Amino acid sequence: MKILLISGSPRGEKSATYTLAAEILKGAQAAGAETEAVQLAGKKLSFCHACDACHRGAMTCPLKDDVHHIIMKMLNADGIVFATPNYINQVAAPMKTVMDRTSNHIHCQRFLGKYTASAVTSGSGHNKPVSEYIAAYGRLCGAQSSGAVSCGPVPPEEQLKEAFALGAKLAMDIKNKTAYKEQLSEIETRRRYFAEIIKRRKDEWDGEYHYYSEKGWLA
Repeated sequence: MKILLISGSPRGEKSATYTLAAEILKGAQAAGAETEAVQLAGKKLSFCHACDACHRGAMTCPLKDDVHHIIMKMLNADGIVFATPNYINQVAAPMKTVMDRTSNHIHCQRFLGKYTASAVTSGSGHNKPVSEYIAAYGRLCGAQSSGAVSCGPVPPEEQLKEAFALGAKLAMDIKNKTAYKEQLSEIETRRRYFAEIIKRRKDEWDGEYHYYSEKGWLA
């Protein structure tokens, strides 16, 4: 069982965001998970060029930077923790850049069977919209959300304990293959939606069309 933390704070390991998220990993480790943390600070992250290459052929992005390696780690993980400061009620730019580079993961729900969790920090304390955005992104990619934790600029002991408990819950969701019916219903609805689009654009998005065909999702 592998759980990957992607931390989007420009301050890296010195950030309150990472301090909070690291407790999620500790909780997951206590529940038997193997964990890894990736700091987006200092990574080469190019913006999506909207070239559509990721929908064709082998469904890979032609841009040569660190995002490719991060995405491969995401695909190889059973659970993904997204940690970010709240920047104007949204994830920080490095995190958004990585998310924007996963278009075919959304179309093809390539995180199906995985679980996500999030850690969000801010000075305002209005973190719910950001946590909900991260959970919604995960569901678009096919993953169910195990929950979220958030706090202000200095994580208090209460939130650190909450983060530890969330990590344990994430690990148990993976181990037990927990089914959240409402989330699974949303994931299925989105799959049917994209199936119709991909059928109409099968000549343009041949990679995704073949992926859906092999999965038996075009019926």
